[in-house]
Amino acid sequence: MFATLRAVFRALMLVLTCLFYLIPLLIVSAIKGHDLTRALQVRKRFCRAALRVLNIKITVEGKPYTAGPAIFISNHRSYIDPLVALQDIKALPVAKAEVGEWPLIGYAAKATGIMYVKREDRSSRRTTLTGMEKTLGMGYSVLIYPEGTTTREPKTLPFKKGAFGLAVNKNVPVVPMAISYDNPDAIWDGPEPFVSHFLQMFRKKVNRITLRYGEPIEGDYTHEELLLKTQTWINAQIIDLERKE
Repeated sequence: MFATLRAVFRALMLVLTCLFYLIPLLIVSAIKGHDLTRALQVRKRFCRAALRVLNIKITVEGKPYTAGPAIFISNHRSYIDPLVALQDIKALPVAKAEVGEWPLIGYAAKATGIMYVKREDRSSRRTTLTGMEKTLGMGYSVLIYPEGTTTREPKTLPFKKGAFGLAVNKNVPVVPMAISYDNPDAIWDGPEPFVSHFLQMFRKKVNRITLRYGEPIEGDYTHEELLLKTQTWINAQIIDLERKE
């Protein structure tokens, strides 16, 4: 019973934390106009605060690339993944369109910069690639999970190739990332509703996550070679990280 109350309390605190950062941002944006750099800074602070509220302990290995715009590529385990990554990097994430319908979270994500995609819709995928190209051209990075869904498989699912073609065409580096959870039940890959999974996951006093950054991958690659090199690195890190747990 106490563990369930802990999860409910964390959910309420997460909502309040989101409002604490979102409302001032909306007010400032209404007065001064929308500023993406400001929004990304606020989101980074929110992510760090949210992780404290949820008592998620993160071990970060390596350092994120900061020398210019890049495409950050990661395996995908849970809806928590973007919070973990965006506490460190200033990037616009690509998320499935359903996230935009989540109460408050979807609105906050839109206010601080996000690109939604309907992965089954070819025109939506093209629009998203155009948005990614524009984002990179403005000097901002992109965060994408090219598996297209979460999974608990020991290796990644097949990667969608669009981001890799864009990286080659625009000559921007791909930065591989690998994320691993100490609690397998924290992975959200089935039909379980979001709310019930959230309450189950955050019944635990603490959840531990490891995020490992790789070196930027750039050079004279085809998009197929770039995809393979990135996915091979991520798969090797997943195996290594989960062997240690």
